[in-house]
Amino acid sequence: MAQEATNSSGTPEAIGKVVSCTGTVQIGKDGQWKAAVAEEKIFAGQILKTGEQSSVVILFNPDLSAQLAAGVEIAAVDLLLKSQLEKAKAKIAAPTDTKKVEMQVTPLTGVRGTEPSEEKAEDLKREHYWNENVEPAK
Repeated sequence: MAQEATNSSGTPEAIGKVVSCTGTVQIGKDGQWKAAVAEEKIFAGQILKTGEQSSVVILFNPDLSAQLAAGVEIAAVDLLLKSQLEKAKAKIAAPTDTKKVEMQVTPLTGVRGTEPSEEKAEDLKREHYWNENVEPAK
């Protein structure tokens, strides 16, 4: 089992708290179980268990929460780790937009003594594709 984090006074430090629970939700440690209630602190070493047609929402810190559905039994630290991994996975996932990315480039050169002309620059525009599977524009 995980070792409990303690603060400077030596008392165990909570890793989260119960936000809401419906149905039968229990918190256990060392074989002893008690009913969970809203705002109850969760500590390392505890186990969360939900009954049939039950659910619980746990808040670990302001931007990390987890929800357990019916019929689940999991250690609090395992639930915390699972939530952290899911959050990290969401940050590093590949983009889902598969559209081609395109960019237009206008090559310009200057020759001393000439005047700029937009008409000439417009003729020089070419399309460049980032997608290697697409044939280049002609």
